[in-house]
Amino acid sequence: MATLDDIDTLRDGRDIDGLIRALDDTDEQVRAQAALSLGTIADPKAREPLEKMRNEDPSPSAREAAGTAYKWLVGRLQEVEVVRPGTPPNR
Repeated sequence: MATLDDIDTLRDGRDIDGLIRALDDTDEQVRAQAALSLGTIADPKAREPLEKMRNEDPSPSAREAAGTAYKWLVGRLQEVEVVRPGTPPNR
């Protein structure tokens, strides 16, 4: 079982795999914080795990955090696509 301090350490170290593993923690606050951390980092590898969590987590607050994180991640990925040189904007 991870702690919220562990999640902060994983986020600060940009440990995407560690944060994804924390999405399965027994503590719903840890799961929620891990999800929000993944949304902040916006690594494409987190997209599927966040989508699964927002639909399947037993905790309403953890599902809500995962939904928020998913929106952040998708928004950041879309921004990168628009800004990437040589790539036309999505319309």
